[in-house]
Amino acid sequence: MLTPLKREEFDKYIDFIYALALDPARSGYPTYTDGVKTRADFVERSLRAFERENEDILLYEREGRAAGWIHYYYLPEDKYLDTCSFCIAEGMGDAIGEFIDFARERFRGYELYLGFPGENTEAIKALEAGGFTCIERDFNDVFDMDRYEPRQPDPDVVPVTRENFDLFRTLHAQDEGMYWNSDRLLTDMDEWRLLMYMPHGVPAGALQARKDSVMGEIFALFFATAYDAGVYRALVTAALNGAKADGSGAMTFFNESESQADALAMGFRCVGEYVCHRVSL
Repeated sequence: MLTPLKREEFDKYIDFIYALALDPARSGYPTYTDGVKTRADFVERSLRAFERENEDILLYEREGRAAGWIHYYYLPEDKYLDTCSFCIAEGMGDAIGEFIDFARERFRGYELYLGFPGENTEAIKALEAGGFTCIERDFNDVFDMDRYEPRQPDPDVVPVTRENFDLFRTLHAQDEGMYWNSDRLLTDMDEWRLLMYMPHGVPAGALQARKDSVMGEIFALFFATAYDAGVYRALVTAALNGAKADGSGAMTFFNESESQADALAMGFRCVGEYVCHRVSL
């Protein structure tokens, strides 16, 4: 059974829930097993649910006792629904089913995104059994910046500006199904580091990374044609140099299988596999 968590109940359950957040087999994404995010981060992020109109935490009870919680948020203007934490001690499949039923009733017409670690086989099997679309299966990699010394940049890597944005759009538009599509990026460029690899003035690849003083993230890397290790390394190096200049403590990047070997060779460490499903409500 799912019921809204009251603020006065928070302290009663937080230790139990955070222990689940550290178990990839019983939690969802974003993960707190990456060695970067802390208990204080989890508590602070969870408490925001009581301050924001577009967030809530649902306590999951099983046989009359607490078995976990689901912290969700939604963007009405985009019909977008996602979770901040999905921590279930037992009955993960049932909890997913109940949450989807709840979401279909309250958020009809939205797109729900549910990401889980590869170790959470119960969650993934439940979503597969429901026939939901798996839109992403990647490796969650983290680069620790504390000992990183900026590397020599490739001169063919250039920043994306409003003046050359249309060239960036030609590559980025290959995946306009993502939430951060070209139009949203153009209106929010100050929050992003957008780069292109431009040998002879022709775009061969592009990268989009979120700036953050604690933990930056490379959201996507695109190629004009097939995967190219040289383009990958040049763009990622530029993103890491930028993150170091920002003072970021870490950089995260969800790599596909074709780029995973290059990511590890560059110094990323693998936290685990990330599997995301989309549910049309």
